[in-house]
Amino acid sequence: MNCNSCSNIIEFERLEALPTTKMCIKCAHKSDDKRVRPIGVMVYTDKTNGFIEIHSSASWSKNKKYYVANGARSAVKNFSKNVCA
Repeated sequence: MNCNSCSNIIEFERLEALPTTKMCIKCAHKSDDKRVRPIGVMVYTDKTNGFIEIHSSASWSKNKKYYVANGARSAVKNFSKNVCA
């Protein structure tokens, strides 16, 4: 099978892994298309129930200012900041 962009032969390993691909590995890496990557945020409605809210890239860039981390990521950091000396 030949690449749609450069007409070179698509590598066998690539076709085996991605049977629907139409580009060789070189053209795939040169592609200007941005990858669409969903972004998930863990949202807690109360103490125990949480759910994942999925955002598109555009939605995430608009709403990321509302997801500000509060507190340290681990309890060890909390103890290391409050040294009783």
